[in-house]
Amino acid sequence: MKKRFLAGGLALVLLTGGVAAFADSQSNTLVSLSYLNGTFWNDLTAIVRMDVDRNTTALYNEFAEQASSGGTEAGSGAFAAQNGVNGDIVSASVGYGLIWAAGSGVVQSGILVDATEGREVNPGGMLTAGHRYLAGTDAALVVTSDTARWMAEGTWSVTAGNPVQPPVALPFTDVSEGEWYYSDVAYVYRSGLFYGTSETEFSPNGKMQRCMMTTVLHRLAGKPPVSYSAMFRDIPDGKWYTSGTIWAGQTGVVNGVGDGRFNPSANVTRQEIALILYRYAAKMGYDVSASADLSGFSDSASVASWSKEAMSWAVGAGILKGDNRLLRPEGDAARSEVSAMLHRFDSWSKR
Repeated sequence: MKKRFLAGGLALVLLTGGVAAFADSQSNTLVSLSYLNGTFWNDLTAIVRMDVDRNTTALYNEFAEQASSGGTEAGSGAFAAQNGVNGDIVSASVGYGLIWAAGSGVVQSGILVDATEGREVNPGGMLTAGHRYLAGTDAALVVTSDTARWMAEGTWSVTAGNPVQPPVALPFTDVSEGEWYYSDVAYVYRSGLFYGTSETEFSPNGKMQRCMMTTVLHRLAGKPPVSYSAMFRDIPDGKWYTSGTIWAGQTGVVNGVGDGRFNPSANVTRQEIALILYRYAAKMGYDVSASADLSGFSDSASVASWSKEAMSWAVGAGILKGDNRLLRPEGDAARSEVSAMLHRFDSWSKR
């Protein structure tokens, strides 16, 4: 779905005049989610990426050359050179763009479209020097290095903020920046919600188990103290998932599977996750009144009666998104999918 999202946006660029048109006007919105969310021509993606890369490289090289020679007003056409220091917040309205030149920065809010690679960069995602970005929504970045430089297209405001530490680099060899879930995995890892399955692997396509889900939620809640009780006969004391599972059971966020068991190693389905997050949100006092009509999804009839309310809420709150008009309610959720849902849930809960 992410690839189609970007392909649509990039194809739109080509059909409306190409990358060169980006620099012709600062007053018009350049890209919007209403367009990006449509279905466009996937086979144009590679062509547009090549065009974007060619134009971006020329502008970036020009900027780097002028900056290295001491120029302070480097830029080309509608691009204006800007700089910032650690903690500065750089924000713009939907449609405006920039080329990130030097230093490190991370998306704080909104969505950026990395036109150079053809992907979304969500909150928590890091910027790459030499890449061109468009604001897919109103967006804000934060400078995480001592200094940073970029070329702004349109109005990007810079306001002072509190100094921040650069984001911790991901240690996982199986999570590359080009994947749709990169920023989600980065967010849950840096937030301490998820760990890897080993020191160097995250296993993004691995299935999420019930005991993993309860452990993650316990961390999200701030790891409140837990007194062990044998409420589930297959959850012994002293396991890595014991505290999270007992806490989730005691608070009513999860139930057993019958016969006094929790079945911790069973995979958790997408509709089960929706129900667990719905219960968790209600227990935390969040407004869970959001709802969505599920009839637009071709497999809506397969949503279990016990999860319909929770699924409707999850879709309405933007936490669960369909895949090719499919909800896949009974499908086992991958760790990458749960990372995305937890990222969206955490962002939703802080609005």
